[in-house]
Amino acid sequence: MSLPVWGSLQKAQDDDETIEQAIARLIQAHDDDADAHLDAGQSLQSHKASAIIDHLALSIVQDKIGDGEVSLQKLLADHRILISAFESLDGWSTSGTIYQDFGNVNIRAGNTINTYALMADVPSNWLGLDWTKDFFWQATVKLAYDTAQQVYFGIGGTEYYGGYSGAGFYIDDGTLYCYHMDIVATAYTYVTQEITGVTITDWNTYRIIYDESEGTLSFYVNGVLKKTWDSGLPTDDSDELAIFQIKTTATAYKYLRVSDLLISVPK
Repeated sequence: MSLPVWGSLQKAQDDDETIEQAIARLIQAHDDDADAHLDAGQSLQSHKASAIIDHLALSIVQDKIGDGEVSLQKLLADHRILISAFESLDGWSTSGTIYQDFGNVNIRAGNTINTYALMADVPSNWLGLDWTKDFFWQATVKLAYDTAQQVYFGIGGTEYYGGYSGAGFYIDDGTLYCYHMDIVATAYTYVTQEITGVTITDWNTYRIIYDESEGTLSFYVNGVLKKTWDSGLPTDDSDELAIFQIKTTATAYKYLRVSDLLISVPK
């Protein structure tokens, strides 16, 4: 004698609904109940009350935040927040020809081969680049040409300006790289990584993020991660907070244009 399938049995002698149908009906009713799990101690109330919920780190995407919803009060109180559209060049060290325009600055290397122009910012009362602290560095940059030039921009120094270490972006002729730099045996030593797919004669947003606790130095272009180094990073601090420089390698003028600068560093 074969046994009946339990789920296909009637749930009662006076009700022809099967046990399987009854379970499905009750589950559906639960799914349709907007107040399910809201009582004290139940899952949605516990989820709502939890200080940290089960979103993965870095998983909250931009389109989940309303326009204008991030206020200055939510920025880290223990950081210096520096924002500039180059309304003034007070405090900047400059060499060569620098033109100010509305909302941007134009750095011009002269039309004699191997001449350069630069601007650098060196805070008087605190370190520009401190490898024991996190930093966030971002600028919007455009080149007029994609040939016969050498360009550096980032945080820290370069061999042309000086300094003990640095991190940033480097353009040689028309090829874009990210780099970190240190002095090794009195010589400026660069570690570089080529970045492809970026039109350097367009306005692009270049970003550097250093996470001291993770020991990572990451480079982004237009919000896209291009390179992360997690070892072999510099340890010597440097005075320079920001540097932009261009050198011509031909008898032609070369232009480096910068429209904004955003830096966040701990106090």
